[in-house]
Amino acid sequence: MATIKDRAGARETGEAEAALSWSGPELKSPGWGLVSEWYETDGLGGFAGGTAAGARTRRSHCWYAPALPPPRRRWVLVSGTEEEVSAGGSTEAISTRITVGGYETDARKTLTRFALSPFPTWRHETERFAIERRFCLVRDRSISILRWANVGEHPLTLAVRPLLALRGSHALQRENPDFETQIVQRGEASWVKPLAYLPRLHLRAVGAVGLGDPSWFRGFHYPAEAARGVAAEEDLWSPLAWTWNLDPGDEGWALFSLEEVAGDPEHLVETERRRRQAFTRTGDALFDEAARRAETFLVEGDYRDGTVLAGLPYLADRGRDTMIAATGLALASGRYAAAARALNTFAARRREGLLPARFAGEEGDPEYASIDTSLWFILAVEWFGKARRNPTRPSPLLGAVRAILEAFRHGTRHGIRVGPDGLLAGSDPLRPLTWMDAVVDGEPVTPRRGRPVEANALWHAALKSAARLERLAGEEARARELEAEAWHVSRRFAEAFWNPERECLYDVVGDEGPDGSLRPNQILAVALTPDLLPPHRARAVYWTVRRRLRTPYGLRTLDARDPRYRPHAGSTDRERDLAAHQGCAWPWLLGGFADAHARVLGRDSDASSSMREWLRPLRDSIRQSGLGSISEMFDGEPPHEPRGAPHRAISVAEILRVLYVHLQQVEVD
Repeated sequence: MATIKDRAGARETGEAEAALSWSGPELKSPGWGLVSEWYETDGLGGFAGGTAAGARTRRSHCWYAPALPPPRRRWVLVSGTEEEVSAGGSTEAISTRITVGGYETDARKTLTRFALSPFPTWRHETERFAIERRFCLVRDRSISILRWANVGEHPLTLAVRPLLALRGSHALQRENPDFETQIVQRGEASWVKPLAYLPRLHLRAVGAVGLGDPSWFRGFHYPAEAARGVAAEEDLWSPLAWTWNLDPGDEGWALFSLEEVAGDPEHLVETERRRRQAFTRTGDALFDEAARRAETFLVEGDYRDGTVLAGLPYLADRGRDTMIAATGLALASGRYAAAARALNTFAARRREGLLPARFAGEEGDPEYASIDTSLWFILAVEWFGKARRNPTRPSPLLGAVRAILEAFRHGTRHGIRVGPDGLLAGSDPLRPLTWMDAVVDGEPVTPRRGRPVEANALWHAALKSAARLERLAGEEARARELEAEAWHVSRRFAEAFWNPERECLYDVVGDEGPDGSLRPNQILAVALTPDLLPPHRARAVYWTVRRRLRTPYGLRTLDARDPRYRPHAGSTDRERDLAAHQGCAWPWLLGGFADAHARVLGRDSDASSSMREWLRPLRDSIRQSGLGSISEMFDGEPPHEPRGAPHRAISVAEILRVLYVHLQQVEVD
């Protein structure tokens, strides 16, 4: 059973709010409040999210986007709300509406505070009123809750209109004459079903006067989408309006769900608040908040199902990300069973030794173009075996491990096979097979055909892991055969990959010779096992990567001296994909770098102090871009702008794993 020193107990809400709290001037600063994003998930595949300033700048910003069906087909049902406060004889909007022409309403002028813990909370104040909006997405149930509280000294009237999108998370809605506009109202509860292929949407306003008034609101504009170079305009439909008269201290509640929710919303929110206190402390207030939110990437189905959302808002589950992130997410959230179920889910989709790398579209077929996902899976199987209550029991996934190794030896899809030299190769002219998988204009940006260095480091590590799994099952002969195979791999690896001119490793060894591009993939040859490289070569690789590729936010994907190096990604999707693996720095790579650091320099206080100092910029980024989380990647050069998904599972999971394993001393019995 895994145990952690300094295990989390209850955390004081005040401390958490101080770590992730921003004042009005911060929220109004140019380019910050509208680009810093929060996201919440329900553990079923659904999500909600928005900006610190409260404005919707992406099509994914919404109050309610359940997964129908889970985990990856998300539908944005409730995009937002139009909100107005009347007090002292005048009316003020406390919601922001952005159109192509600019701001029709801008609630930032009354916004005095935003906090992310325990829930996203906004405070709007003028001389006439003070009102607080709090949002809660309930985990393990598809329920979204808004609460408005009059925190001022005078009565006020709050008018709210829910704005419905009723479309997929990657789509946009335009005024639709085929909408069924019937509204069923029963007291404070209502439901609508504008589209036959979607379930009923239940809307409940506690303590409000509801008025059915179906209307279209046209011309919403999402500037973050326009910057990406994609469609950015939308129309939204509102079925009704709610009005609350709130004396000082009074509250109004609105709930959105796919089921009728008759219970007390305050009880639901308080239960959720208490539940969120269970996480593994890191010893740092900001990293604690990332740890608290690590569970947002976990999707927990029934006893057979589970997965990991690769990134928010747009990325669904991916095999490689799931295998890499599962360990760190389990350590942070304590949800070992949920993370382990993700391994079972992907193992069940195994084909010819390969696990799905991703899925085509939201509900498309699995795509198996990955040389390394199955190998990360084997390493994860062994790790979760050690974390079991009885780690001496054989792994129930040993059969899958054996099938993967056998498929790789005999050859499988995309030219993936172990060659006569014992090294692993793969080649597909149309698809990149490694984690450097960006494709632009139909061509892989970094094809890396042949024998990728990290794939062979993983192959060696997987053989060693499989040997230990076989020994647990009492299969000594199998274990010895695997250890012998791993020994031969290490001999051939040293001969094939060592670059004597640069004293590091080649990135790929192909049929046309070795690729001497200086990339971070080689660090895994030091990180994964102690006996793949002799000590002097391991040190040389570590120092080369440290000197040439380390940045404050991760490891660069290409040496800055390389003529193909792209120091900045730009804002469009195309520019991002061109730079992602040709210069951008990725935080998740610091996980392997930290493992190599500990292996080469040891775990004394100086080595640990260096590691902690390297994490400081990423710590600060938790307050700056993906709020409460860590972004997918950063530009390779200052000012190191964040790029890609603002919340990325492997970034969060690997940085937390470094904190727990190397700085907090995890003990796995």
